[in-house]
Amino acid sequence: MSINKILVPLDGSENAEKIGGWVAGLARALEAEVALVSIVNPEKIELPRSTAEHGHPIPGKAGPHDRPGRESVEALGGAGGMVSGAGFAPGSGGSPTHAPAFGTQILDRVMLDANSYVEKEADRMNAAGVKTSHKAVMGDPAEEIVNYAHSIDADLIAMATHRSSGIARGVLGSVTDRVLRTAGMPVMAVHPESLTAFSGGMGQPETIVVPLDGSDRSAGVVDLALDVAKAVGSEVVFFRVVQYPYYGVTAIDASYFDTGYAISQQRTEADTYLQPFKDKAESMGVNARSLVVTGSPASRLLEEVKSLPRPLVIMSTRGESGIKRWVLGSVADKVIRSSGLPVMVVPPTGDTE
Repeated sequence: MSINKILVPLDGSENAEKIGGWVAGLARALEAEVALVSIVNPEKIELPRSTAEHGHPIPGKAGPHDRPGRESVEALGGAGGMVSGAGFAPGSGGSPTHAPAFGTQILDRVMLDANSYVEKEADRMNAAGVKTSHKAVMGDPAEEIVNYAHSIDADLIAMATHRSSGIARGVLGSVTDRVLRTAGMPVMAVHPESLTAFSGGMGQPETIVVPLDGSDRSAGVVDLALDVAKAVGSEVVFFRVVQYPYYGVTAIDASYFDTGYAISQQRTEADTYLQPFKDKAESMGVNARSLVVTGSPASRLLEEVKSLPRPLVIMSTRGESGIKRWVLGSVADKVIRSSGLPVMVVPPTGDTE
């Protein structure tokens, strides 16, 4: 598959906006369009609570967003301002404002401000030469991100993973985690701290690492990785981990025999397995090499990838283990959470579980 359209959810934080700039560089190299979306979560908005004391009794059948009342509505400062609790806080500076409002008026105001914010971000990217569209939607963030991605035929969702965002709480917050598991399309998780490494080539990795476990699913990302590498001029590293063999299982544990012959044989088999991928890359004019290491898959991948120049990891969401959540058991999960580097996870075609 090729990447022609990239969806970037923005939540108003500085870190989320960083990823917009990073993606702009990648989109420019791929000649792809970018779609920005701001998600307003109504569950995070504090609507006015009317009381008879204010002379505005609440009708018995009033809806959750149609409760009239006069109450101070705290808005976050900045261009346009945002209602507190929206899960979205564009701009900085300014001071809280106070105004009478109805529930529906507050939601309308939030949507107007969200659209204004994301429009300004789109204007910046268009000015940088990247064709960019924008939209603000209301609803459950994870569901709306996935639904909007499919509605616009996006090929990739790029999300920041950080602690302070209303979209991605924690290294992998609930929204990012749900998008990764349910999108049914490639999702790229980018840590803001990794973006400084791209100061000279925003969004254009120097090395693309492709972990392979011998399964058809893990190999399914190779074509995409090579297309990206060719567009941005990256070297591709095909990565394979050889685990220590063991022989014999007792009632207590397995008995390991660290023989040089067994390890050497596995490394030779791994090199043989990776050679066709290298040949394919070279036939496309992409510089490629193989890297075979011994040990724990997640630990060794994390160790090796951090030593490579400006790396981007591209890996499958399901591998040989058959575990549906992540490739190679928990390897992808650990890499996204711990590497501090951009990681693109790709589901097998037709598998959205």
